[in-house]
Amino acid sequence: MLLVVVLAVVGVSIALRDSDSDSAPQRAPQVTASSALYLDGDTLSRLDLDSGTARAIGRTPTSDVHASESSPWVVYVVSGDGEEGSEDFLAAPVLRAINIETGATTDIGPGFNPLWHPTETRLAYLKPIVRRQCSGEQCEGFIEIIVHDPETGDSTVLTEPGRFNLLAWSGERLLAADETDLAVTLSLRSKDDVERLDLEPSELWAASPDGRWLVRTGSDGATLVDLDGGSERNLPIGDGILADGTWSPDSKHIVAGVLNQARIKTSALLIDVPDGDVQEITGELPGILDVTWTSDGDQFAFLTFVNRSNRTELNLCSIANARCQVVGAPLQRAILLRLE
Repeated sequence: MLLVVVLAVVGVSIALRDSDSDSAPQRAPQVTASSALYLDGDTLSRLDLDSGTARAIGRTPTSDVHASESSPWVVYVVSGDGEEGSEDFLAAPVLRAINIETGATTDIGPGFNPLWHPTETRLAYLKPIVRRQCSGEQCEGFIEIIVHDPETGDSTVLTEPGRFNLLAWSGERLLAADETDLAVTLSLRSKDDVERLDLEPSELWAASPDGRWLVRTGSDGATLVDLDGGSERNLPIGDGILADGTWSPDSKHIVAGVLNQARIKTSALLIDVPDGDVQEITGELPGILDVTWTSDGDQFAFLTFVNRSNRTELNLCSIANARCQVVGAPLQRAILLRLE
């Protein structure tokens, strides 16, 4: 059964900002990116960053959708046997990809938890060796870690069958957790090139795209680890806790949400990695979701909740002045996939 994204353009526009919301946002600045790709339920849409208008570009057969930030490819997970239920715990998950610019599709095969490389057109994923046995929120059965390039169709197996979780890309290496030894983090390049980092997987917050830096979190705060020199330094985030965020493609900056001690409000911080400087770029917000960057690392965007509702709005920000502006109208159930 082949399921693909429908690419027929639908001439619709997302409704204007609800009347019960705040006043209209400022006009967005001219930026490198021209649009933002997001998922609204099962509909892929593009938001024009200059005009603030949106249009639907197709539908997906699932909401488990992941977009490459460096290419037009989008990958999604569906059930291979048509089963109903939670997409997170499918017994027979199948991974499929589509290039939303050309319409080219590829059936990758059995797989789940796709993780795109931040600057290259390839992804890692978990491939079940046998049909998974799932109960509640747990599944049993051996899996392999695979790296796949949808452009060429080439795949590489990085592990023997085992129990793994994907954590992050770190340059040419992939960081993963081995459930048989959670005292270390695996750093993989091939079956014959495996390193064990003295880092518990639960402590890893993020890795830089160039493979040099890690951010480590724990009860004593957040630490920036230099993998080249082995040095560590504390990130000055006060008494807060790192929440959602990510590295810029050039590995020079980090945007991170920081929860206050009560864990009910979040501020967005811009961290200059080489200098260690930290700027607060927003006041307190209800939350920060789906941080994503332009490919040149000059702009980034994230979603935040509107008042106390489940609606979100897109905040577009510039590295040059560390300022953010709201673009477009509030979105319902949106997942921000990438800036284009």
